[in-house]
Amino acid sequence: MTIVNFRLGKISGIRNDNNAKNVEVISNFKIASMTREKDKRVGDYLRVNFEFDISYKPSLGRIEMEGSLWYQDSDLDRTVNDKGDKLELDSRAVKEISTAIIRESLLESLDISKKLRLPAPIRLPRVNVEPKEVEFRKAS
Repeated sequence: MTIVNFRLGKISGIRNDNNAKNVEVISNFKIASMTREKDKRVGDYLRVNFEFDISYKPSLGRIEMEGSLWYQDSDLDRTVNDKGDKLELDSRAVKEISTAIIRESLLESLDISKKLRLPAPIRLPRVNVEPKEVEFRKAS
């Protein structure tokens, strides 16, 4: 139950010349396919191929990514059920894989959105300071 490897194979982004005061950021991901594989360093693992995209409404631009990750579990036979042409995962594995795809893809898309001058795809923290005097210690 660990993500061993995360790789992006395709990254694309476009910024349109539209302007807007209010922007809606919509992110979405899809697990495209999975396969069981073996690596001499990590042993048995599940290769998960995914797609991740971010769109902006009104149409300011779009960011698209495709990649894969390796999911390793000490009891992969219990976690993955081979149903012929499909693989069925237990809910814990789906949660861990989905969380990793979203987290890593959003982190990658932050840099891309900055370079394309698009709004950040996640809410960044803001500091509100009351209009009172604020004191700080002097550096020595």
